[in-house]
Amino acid sequence: MGQFIKLPKSATDLTSFDLMHLFSGVGEIFSENNTTVQVRMMVENTDADGTEELPLYEITVTPAMTDAQRLQMIQNVSKAVQKATLIPNSVPSLELPGDVVVSSLTYRQSS
Repeated sequence: MGQFIKLPKSATDLTSFDLMHLFSGVGEIFSENNTTVQVRMMVENTDADGTEELPLYEITVTPAMTDAQRLQMIQNVSKAVQKATLIPNSVPSLELPGDVVVSSLTYRQSS
């Protein structure tokens, strides 16, 4: 089945927004701005031109997060990843800080 994290829409709306598939593991969790958190997978893919690409999830939230919320979000993603990998067949929910709402979950290849 693999390892997954459930993304609720908000702290008060726990209906599943989407499932984030962790593949074989997470290599990095970071936030380049106050509206996104990126989760880079350890699995490497090679495109037709022979370029290595790393799968990447981008969680976009509204409203913009404070610095403290960004740090909390990164820590919460890390905790959910740890639970998903340590407890077989579990699908932990990501805890969202404050009043942020997940507006999108995007999966893409990133070189």
